[in-house]
Amino acid sequence: MAKRKPDTGAIYISPRLRASLEPVGRCALTVVTAPMGYGKTTAINWFLAEKTKGGKAVAIRMSIYSGSIPILWRSAQDAFRYAGLDVLDAFDFPGDEASAGRVMEELCRTFAAGKTSYYLFLDDFHLLRDERAVRFICRISTRLPENAHLIVASRDRFLPAAEVVRLGARVYQIGTEQLRLNHTELAVYAHRCGTELSDAQVERLLYSS
Repeated sequence: MAKRKPDTGAIYISPRLRASLEPVGRCALTVVTAPMGYGKTTAINWFLAEKTKGGKAVAIRMSIYSGSIPILWRSAQDAFRYAGLDVLDAFDFPGDEASAGRVMEELCRTFAAGKTSYYLFLDDFHLLRDERAVRFICRISTRLPENAHLIVASRDRFLPAAEVVRLGARVYQIGTEQLRLNHTELAVYAHRCGTELSDAQVERLLYSS
């Protein structure tokens, strides 16, 4: 039997990271913060793929490409529509607190209408330098029903310490310690890629990448 070639493009989600991702399904807001290259998007996409198998949940993905709030709003409308939800189509960008409150009410009502679990993933949030977006995320996180979960990935910390305290158990934070591979995990990953490394080589690689 021919030896199977190692797949260097395969995604490796360690058991430790899998365990770290489990609380995402129990919290209203998950914030994933780490520099570029730590696998924030890869980890969350793997988690969402697992959760949505067999139609058990709905994932709504939004990638932020600029600091423009209006562009983000149009992207949000498109993402919700793609997921079969037209709740945002009736609204223009909520430019004031009252309008934002109405949008929150409709979103929460839509999510709570059925038993489906919803995961809304905002990627590259560091590109959006607007405090209104942060305030919206914090406010809606206090009102989301139990079947709705907001995940925000960013290279920079954006959640004020006071909001972390106020949100309490509703917010879950994932950082570099959960995302980076430890010594054992790096050895396992190298083996899966077809490379056998000594402990010394693993240690050097661990601290150089």
